[in-house]
Amino acid sequence: MHTALPPSAERLKSGRDALFERARGGAVAGFPWECTHLVDRYFEERVKEIGEHPPGFALVAVGGYGRGRLCPGSDVDILLIFARRIPGQAEPFVKSLLFPLWDLGLDLGHGVRTVADCISLAGKDFQVLASLMDARPLAGDAEVFRRLCDAFATKALRGHGRIFVQSLRRHNASRAAQYGDASAMLEPELKNGLGGLRDGQQVFWLQRVMEALGIEPVFLPEELARLREDQAFLNRVRTALHLCAGRKTDRLFFDLQPPTARLMGFAAPGTGPEATGRAVEFFLSRLHQAMTRIKAMREALFQEAFPALEQTARATRMGVAMDGRGVSLTSRSQADPATVLDAFLESAYSGLPLTWNTRRVIRGQLPRIVRGLADQDATLTALVEIFSSPRSGPACDGLLETRLLPALIPEFAQVEHLIQFNDYHVHPVGRHTMACLSRLAGFASAEADRDAPWAGEIAARIADHDRLVLAGFFHDLGKNEPDHCEAGTAIAARVLERFGRDARTVDEVAFLVRHHLLLAKTATRRDLADDGVIGEVAGLVRTPQRLDALYLLSMADAMATGPRAWNTWSRSLLGELYFKVRRQLLHGIAAEPGPLGRVEGIRAAVLAATLPEERDTVDAALNAMPRRALFALAPETLAGHIRLVRRLWEAVARERRENHPGATGSGGEGIVLAEAGPGPAEETCRLTLAALDRPGLFAVMAGALALHGVNILAAELFTWADGTAVDVFTVTQPPDALFLDEVWPRVSRSISLALTNRLDLESRLAERRRSPLARNGLSPRLRPLVAIHNRDSDAFTVVEVAAPDRIGFLHDMARALAAHGLSIHLAKIATIKGRAADIFHVRHRSGGRLTEPGQIESLRRALLAAAEPA
Repeated sequence: MHTALPPSAERLKSGRDALFERARGGAVAGFPWECTHLVDRYFEERVKEIGEHPPGFALVAVGGYGRGRLCPGSDVDILLIFARRIPGQAEPFVKSLLFPLWDLGLDLGHGVRTVADCISLAGKDFQVLASLMDARPLAGDAEVFRRLCDAFATKALRGHGRIFVQSLRRHNASRAAQYGDASAMLEPELKNGLGGLRDGQQVFWLQRVMEALGIEPVFLPEELARLREDQAFLNRVRTALHLCAGRKTDRLFFDLQPPTARLMGFAAPGTGPEATGRAVEFFLSRLHQAMTRIKAMREALFQEAFPALEQTARATRMGVAMDGRGVSLTSRSQADPATVLDAFLESAYSGLPLTWNTRRVIRGQLPRIVRGLADQDATLTALVEIFSSPRSGPACDGLLETRLLPALIPEFAQVEHLIQFNDYHVHPVGRHTMACLSRLAGFASAEADRDAPWAGEIAARIADHDRLVLAGFFHDLGKNEPDHCEAGTAIAARVLERFGRDARTVDEVAFLVRHHLLLAKTATRRDLADDGVIGEVAGLVRTPQRLDALYLLSMADAMATGPRAWNTWSRSLLGELYFKVRRQLLHGIAAEPGPLGRVEGIRAAVLAATLPEERDTVDAALNAMPRRALFALAPETLAGHIRLVRRLWEAVARERRENHPGATGSGGEGIVLAEAGPGPAEETCRLTLAALDRPGLFAVMAGALALHGVNILAAELFTWADGTAVDVFTVTQPPDALFLDEVWPRVSRSISLALTNRLDLESRLAERRRSPLARNGLSPRLRPLVAIHNRDSDAFTVVEVAAPDRIGFLHDMARALAAHGLSIHLAKIATIKGRAADIFHVRHRSGGRLTEPGQIESLRRALLAAAEPA
């Protein structure tokens, strides 16, 4: 480590400090170029300061530094190039150049090579070839740099250009898997995500390869100019992100979005939370549009200049042709509106995109094309046909990229780029809609899908699939309004009437749009063991055909949202609701036995599931159980609970005899028995805990599970008349899934210790929250929301809490509920993108619902306080 910096490094340090200060004040636009200029000047001055240097060298900037785009966290990559051999003075010269930069804390990459070394490595490693694409001389012998450029053009680009393209194609596939499509992500990866800076760089690299190989250009100069503008915008965002994060990061995480938007000028300093939220939405909309254009150009260049499959051009529909480069219009001067739709139909069925020139023609003649297609029944029919094709992805992308779809249906354009920071949607509305339509198309084509095993069979029963597709298109177009279901219903009716659809179609599509959240909300919020809930849904849906359509739409909507909204647990809940409602619609309530008959049937089934020596206790146990347990649990499960409770009371009796002889009712507080088995969905477990009931018991259980890293998906709490609590948890597999036999005893012991005041759950949970390992992703800092109402259940008050998740969140909520004298009977837990959305069905310990306004408000304030981030 050098104690004194040379004058060149001192000037660089002071210049960078001033540059960073200006940028933190909002001057981010010119940062990459100014920072590059400062580093360039340092190398020029440092070479002069050193004085003695090797003969015949060229100092060359490569990579991002070569492109002149140094963001605050960027690496500075240089090469020291020699014409034929590397002299002995090279190593001390490089050290003299770089040591001051290391002392300044810059991230450096360097190499010392001959011209021949560079060309040889470029032929073996596509990343080396890519870095040399952006080579820029800094100091030294201009003749050496010229030799490098000549050799690179004649040997590397011409000799290895096509191999380089194939390497990039494979690299892009791995980027897609690792970083995703940044143009449609709520937390986009600015550099390596699809649509990010790397895509734009590839366009210019491929242009160089095409020039070397004599391939005709695809893009016009003005299109490349727009690409440079979009790239410059992304560079400004990356600069602002690095400054706000105080480190190098290319993922635009939730908590970094508001300060980044402010530094970019989308929100003024001191702006309130709601205005800042709108500014972030506008900022991300602008970012996604730039990334979408960048990705489209990169994809078009690969498709047309380097097609994966060479095909002979052939005519398909009238005025439409297709070859390995894509689908094109045969007349390039005047695009016939009907032929344009035919081109998109051919794209949808072939899976090939429209050629870039065809898209250029459509964009240039868009007003005339729209006038020829607007409000015609045939236009909507063609769009539905496109959406219904299982290979429609490139066609749908083309409809958006050319702006044809937004122009034909302006209601779609109004929300296409809208991003809402809520608990579910993580994509802009337009992309989410296209993903939903793609899922529906897959269902109809009977593609095997392990995430939706019954979808193909159900889709085959749909009489009019077009109506389902239309509902999928319209279901989220009301997102600008507070009640987007009602708003979307009105939009669907208006647009369908405008395109001349019949009243029956309008009614059916409107129904599906209005109720597209019905099944998902009911499955995740309501008690599916309550016949009244099933009857309510059945009464609203009315026919099995409507239920089928609504179920498919619900699945497609959730799957398009992402893995947080559609997973094995949510799939099992939705499936349970669907089959229960369908059974009632097909067979009716009259086919079901009445409550007394059902109890007798359950009693007989439980007896059949127990051993002969246990049967004398079944009646007493069933009478002690809450009535809801009989209808919510399978007979085999009830029999297991009877055995578990018998073991609990035997253990309590032993403990009382040993530790509390002669005392009445004392002891047993720390005895907890646990049984675990497979859960109702893949990768879930069902954990049953039995203990003597007491206030706050559920909070202790939830805290102990959180302490051991077990995520709770649902909980059903059954308090028996004899004072036994049997709580059934559905949980994800714990972190130590290979040692399940050890996990559950540890959980049970922690509960026992906490119940007997030998374990301080609060302090242990606080320690776990502070652990660096506890950070499992960032989430939007939305304020907690609490809703308390009695409309969803005749027996319980329903409490809904949405807030940023944290370790022990459920424990904190349960403590607040217990402190208000409330018993939890059912809990449904969801954590989506780091935000908890928990539902509790509660009653007073005296048995009544919470109805007094003052008590409701007191509980609401307590839950809000408990939900605030720790």
